[in-house]
Amino acid sequence: MIALVETVPTLISLIPSCTAMNTHCRSSLLSLLAITLCAASPGHAQVGQAGMLRYPDVSQTQIVFVYANDLWLVDRAGGLATPLASPAGAERNPRFSADGKTIAFSGNYEGDSNLYTMNVGGGIPFRVTHHPGGDQFTDWTADGRLVFSTSAFTGQRRAAQMFTVPATGGLPTKVSIPYGANGTIRADGRMLAYTPNSRDNRNWKRYLGGTATDVWLFDLQDKTSQRVTHWEGTDSFPMWHGDDLYFVSDRGSEQRLNVWKSDAQSGELSQITRFTDFDVKWPAIGPGDKGQGEIVFQNNSGLFLLDLGSGQTRQVSVKIPGARESIRPRMVDVSDAISAGGLSSTGKRVAVEARGDIWTLPADKGKPRNLTHSDGVAERDPSWSPDGRWVAYFSDASGEYELTLTQSDGRGETRQLTQDTEGYKYQPVWSPNSEQIAYSDRSGTIYLHNIEAATTTRVDQHGRAEWGVELNWSHDSRWLTFSTPGASALGSSIMLYDTTSGILERVTSDMFSDSNPVFDRKGDYLYFASVRNFNGQRGSAIDSNYVYENAQVLLAVPLRKDVEFPWAEESDEETWGEEDEEDGEEPGNDEDDGETQDPDSDSDSDEEEEEDEPADDGVSGAWSGQLDIPETGSIDVRMTITMSGGTLSGTISSALGTATMTGTLDLKSGECSGDIHTDTGITMPFTGKLSDGSLSWTIVSPDGNARMTCDRASPSSSDDEADEDEDEPAKVVEIDIEGFERRALQLPVSAGSFGSLAVNHKGQLLYSRRGNDGGIKLYGLTDDDQTEKSVTGGGGFSLSSDGKKLLLLRGSAPSIGKAGESSSPKNVKTDGMDSWIDARQEWPQIYTDAWRLFRDYFYAENMHGVDWKAVHDAYRPMIDFCVTRNDVDYVLREIVSELNCGHTYVRGGPMERGPRVGVGLLGCDYSLEDGAYRITKIIEGGVWDADARGPLSKTGVDVHEGDYLLAVDGVPMDTSVDPWAAFVGKGGQAVELTVSSAPILDDQARRVRVKTLTSESSLRYRNWIETNRATVEKDSGGRVGYIYVPDTGSRGRNDFFRQLYGQAHLDALIVDERWNGGGSFPNREIEALNRPRTNYWGRRWGMSWATPHDSHQGPKCMLINRDAGSGGDMFPYLFRQAGLGKLIGTRTWGGLVGYSGSPSLIDGATLAIPSFGFFELDGTWGVEGYGVAPDIEVLDDPALMQDGADPQLAKAIEQMLLELSTARAYTPPARPANPDRTGMGAAEQDR
Repeated sequence: MIALVETVPTLISLIPSCTAMNTHCRSSLLSLLAITLCAASPGHAQVGQAGMLRYPDVSQTQIVFVYANDLWLVDRAGGLATPLASPAGAERNPRFSADGKTIAFSGNYEGDSNLYTMNVGGGIPFRVTHHPGGDQFTDWTADGRLVFSTSAFTGQRRAAQMFTVPATGGLPTKVSIPYGANGTIRADGRMLAYTPNSRDNRNWKRYLGGTATDVWLFDLQDKTSQRVTHWEGTDSFPMWHGDDLYFVSDRGSEQRLNVWKSDAQSGELSQITRFTDFDVKWPAIGPGDKGQGEIVFQNNSGLFLLDLGSGQTRQVSVKIPGARESIRPRMVDVSDAISAGGLSSTGKRVAVEARGDIWTLPADKGKPRNLTHSDGVAERDPSWSPDGRWVAYFSDASGEYELTLTQSDGRGETRQLTQDTEGYKYQPVWSPNSEQIAYSDRSGTIYLHNIEAATTTRVDQHGRAEWGVELNWSHDSRWLTFSTPGASALGSSIMLYDTTSGILERVTSDMFSDSNPVFDRKGDYLYFASVRNFNGQRGSAIDSNYVYENAQVLLAVPLRKDVEFPWAEESDEETWGEEDEEDGEEPGNDEDDGETQDPDSDSDSDEEEEEDEPADDGVSGAWSGQLDIPETGSIDVRMTITMSGGTLSGTISSALGTATMTGTLDLKSGECSGDIHTDTGITMPFTGKLSDGSLSWTIVSPDGNARMTCDRASPSSSDDEADEDEDEPAKVVEIDIEGFERRALQLPVSAGSFGSLAVNHKGQLLYSRRGNDGGIKLYGLTDDDQTEKSVTGGGGFSLSSDGKKLLLLRGSAPSIGKAGESSSPKNVKTDGMDSWIDARQEWPQIYTDAWRLFRDYFYAENMHGVDWKAVHDAYRPMIDFCVTRNDVDYVLREIVSELNCGHTYVRGGPMERGPRVGVGLLGCDYSLEDGAYRITKIIEGGVWDADARGPLSKTGVDVHEGDYLLAVDGVPMDTSVDPWAAFVGKGGQAVELTVSSAPILDDQARRVRVKTLTSESSLRYRNWIETNRATVEKDSGGRVGYIYVPDTGSRGRNDFFRQLYGQAHLDALIVDERWNGGGSFPNREIEALNRPRTNYWGRRWGMSWATPHDSHQGPKCMLINRDAGSGGDMFPYLFRQAGLGKLIGTRTWGGLVGYSGSPSLIDGATLAIPSFGFFELDGTWGVEGYGVAPDIEVLDDPALMQDGADPQLAKAIEQMLLELSTARAYTPPARPANPDRTGMGAAEQDR
């Protein structure tokens, strides 16, 4: 490891002129560095030598840092480290006090990210803050206070305010800037250096968009400000050394974050470090051993010290004693990681993917079986062959995902079927004769692999595929069907591929969107879904718009012209004579009469000895009833319940979605209890009674107690039904291509939204119906009863090869039931799905898989010009230094940052997380006056915002602004700590408050009971909007309206329309989208703002009617800022494009790429990979990486924002009043005089 320590700085110094602009030079250097690091670290980091030492700080004698999510100390010269603190979860930003004796940090001991202090020599950590909003600690002040940022009080998640608090605890004091991060106060206590926002955790290198941070100074005495840096890129982490200011910036030719200095006298900027390959991360400044000053930071996986006196940088060698418990192989129950799955040929077992291995699980008898047992390899998408022998799946053992085959009992050979392919692949689909496998890849290309011939044929490419292409075989293994897009942007067509001739036919037009084609099992019909119903129009309750719902219908196409019409009219007629004797048998002449069948005979008889039906237990079967939800009302609910002994299991479906249920039942008393697991991941306990065909349960939901009452609709029937006599399927399926679409029959089931079409062994069509009355349904084309029937609740499903069994996969709980009406699927057995997980094997696979998925899914094939292989090789050695999954997450975020692109995210995975303990909140602000905590403001929305009232605003609660809070649940308030300390563990609970108009606890004090909040964010958000609206109303004389749009998702749309129509009558509108978090394309919002008035309708009495009536006429403008992005970039872009008005504020984020999903990593982590990018009508890329610039720039200068002032909002009001004084103001026409029609026709002026 000495080689690593010495070689990295040498490489950096050898090539000082290699800049990021020179892609070839950068790639060569990255590759060279990777080779060097790998040579120094062959396979694994050397035992004892540590890397991934993060968030460091340095005192005169020691360095503190985070390793393995815990705090450690080491001498500033390096050596053996000692542990300091290890609460659950990850600690961050440890900082030494000025005397070096105390360390403060952000951590989670009791349930939230709060500030703690502890003595360097050890002892008990002291909790300084208690508010649940999350506190980001940045520095100490010279007089022993802690500086931190939190967005808990702003109403805007992305606008963190800055506070100081005594290290001994107490009420925090807000710093007099509107918002900010990375704050540090000069030793004299006067000058604050900070960044208005922080993007230090964003995955985006070489960024020049509007969110790029600058360093500002703010004089805490005279309230003046100075912008220190003006670089378009990133300037961050200001650090004081005397009067000089140090910070990190990527403005240098290296285009990496390096340390820079701003001279106190001249303001001249100079570069101090020149790292070329990795950024300077998490710098912190210390006094130096001789007072010269030092900056400690992370670069690559190492820890470095910069001597400010000499300008020299050295790497600090650190050894970590003790066992590496976090990377020791461990046994893990992987049953909660089940994802893709496929039934065996007859449904006796199911093959699933779990934590990168392929398992088979028994429907009833037996135990789980791990087929692959692979460390460091991902196997995905298992599919069981119809002959029952094989399981096909994709494995990355070769370095790329290849189609692989293994024997289903785990005993036979494993074969890799495809070779040297590239790209992620989806859903192997076996031909019914088990000889061929069809699949698709990320590009939408469909392939057909012949196992015996070992050949792979390209079939077609789907131009809009995002998650693979659904494929289906005819029963004779000749035909393959799927849908592909046509020339229409909204249309798609059904395709038929003849595997014998290689001919591909488009058999439906692209007039509509046709999808989900499936063959029947006899060779007579092909079913599909199509958007052809336009009778589902539903008008809007708030404007003149409308939407179309339930647009799909189901169709069946006879494959040949000679297929008998299934719904021919019938007539009952008597028969006589020879017709009675056509069978050639006389009554009573039964050839089998008196004979006994040999039980071992190979007779072809279809009759099987029927088993006795199990006795009805009075519980199992279908149930239906009502679910009463607080403040929502009643909705219909359906259940299937299975009872085994006293154990209950089943499924529940309603308009809210689907869920599974497990519980126990006391057969004597009828008392039952258990848990309901929703498809959104929420678990809700229930208790109640079930007896005599009725049940009544109380369900504890996040929104309060719900009550469910149901009656038993029908008993369960055996899932093993005897086969009915069926016609033999055609040996060869022939299809008449000519006139195919013309023969389509629309099935007599109600229109809706459909998925997962499949045909069972009886020839009945199964499908999932989404929305109201959703679930899995069944329709029989040739059945006497032509009504739609219910199979079970749920959504996606698949069938066994014989069509008799159905597999549901809700979350990670597979269940199997009969593929027929009133099915009661039972959970498969997952007990015993224990697997050894070796982090040293799994993490490299996760790293390479993430890199590979970005290669396959990124919207630009050239990876933005980045040498993606060189990036992989450069960062790969860091994985060997990782000791927690959090470390791996950091490395993954570093590699995707190299793409210089927005929306590149890494989320989830089995990270170490701290506890969660609710802290009660009252929706108010406090001050410390006269030795007691005083309620200075009760937070609420506007007078019309009945849904924006906190606990203290409820009717009948006798608490007022100005009252003192003296006790909680009878315990007097302790003013030595902050007021939220009294509410720890009381979030969402009823508490008793003792309040008074006086600061003393006496007989005049009042006791009031309220229910606390667990979060004030929504309350403060609505208060923030109303404060701005009232300001606009006041300063414009009531002429201008104000609308705030927090995002372009459902919440933002709801808020937009909530505010629009109550203010559409005003003369002008300000649309504020600052801090807009994005979401979807805001086309609908732009359309609503851009409805020109066409005419009016004169009436005899009352007001004239305007058309369109739901529109605003008059000037508009939009407020934008650096923290609006994604949909928050698109919104102002479209606003300007439509000519709706001026954009005011600062440039937006610049994140106009989007993602449509990608596969998860094997440990459950997810990736956001941009799969489409914005380009303009002139054929150039736009907005992404830069943002939308304002027409009128107004900086959020803190000096101009004292006492709640908002210069951007003030400018918008000014602009609207200016435009109202010009021709842009709208004046409606006066109603003309009543028309005179005494002559011929209309008057000349009225024509």
